[in-house]
Amino acid sequence: MSILIVFTIALYIAVTVLFWMRVNHGVSEESEDLSDSGASFSLGKKSVLMSLVVVIVVCHGTVLYASAIQDNAINLALGNDFSLVSLMTLAVYAFATFKRQTLNLGIFALPLGLAGLTTGLFLTGDPLIVEITLTVLWVHLVIAVLAFGILCIAAAQALLLYVQENQLHSHHPGTFFPALPAIQTMETNLFQLTLLGVILLTTNLVTGMISSWQVYGKSLEFNHHILLSFIAWLGFSALLAGHKIYGWRGRIAAKWTLVAFAVLILAYFGTRFVTSIILA
Repeated sequence: MSILIVFTIALYIAVTVLFWMRVNHGVSEESEDLSDSGASFSLGKKSVLMSLVVVIVVCHGTVLYASAIQDNAINLALGNDFSLVSLMTLAVYAFATFKRQTLNLGIFALPLGLAGLTTGLFLTGDPLIVEITLTVLWVHLVIAVLAFGILCIAAAQALLLYVQENQLHSHHPGTFFPALPAIQTMETNLFQLTLLGVILLTTNLVTGMISSWQVYGKSLEFNHHILLSFIAWLGFSALLAGHKIYGWRGRIAAKWTLVAFAVLILAYFGTRFVTSIILA
């Protein structure tokens, strides 16, 4: 297993470097032949990069499975939790890239996956063994991780959109991340990903109440996690409503997305980091 861990980390670093080389050469996603852009490395082609990303997802998943799955239970220690979420984010990114122009978001997704993998290995936190015997709990866990992964990719898209908007307003387009897609394309990606994320986040809150009722006999245990999750849900929902009613877009949409996602990070990891790492 140690050989697989070293191989996965090395592959993460190598592919991340390839992505940065692609971006710095100004290669657009439509271009499959890097020779047209003056680049001399064929490994920068989209098909090769995405094949390598899929290999990384499989390797990361194998490492996480070995450390987190114990008999019929799962160890949701903080490190494993972060590793799982980062893995799902990378998997969502890989799937989304086959459907839309999100390839260069790999410059965010890959470092996040590497950070999640190393955190799961070296900063585990207190063990949290959860024996999931109810189907609704499994559904709740899967939807929670998937919702975070999708909204994480939406936040990365919002960050690139914000950069692109600032470059256009300062009359210096292409000075940073010259290979970005058109603003309209990024906005379309942002709102579609956010809509899907909100649907999953809503489902997650509902399944959480159902599972809480079945396990603890009450539908809602009011705590920091629930409160922050609900605030994040309100933020993303308000963004979609503002876009539909008032036509919010551009930097306004990007800022709203990033703020809502910051609250979601606190909901998923903030309180657990304090209790599992700092106070422990």
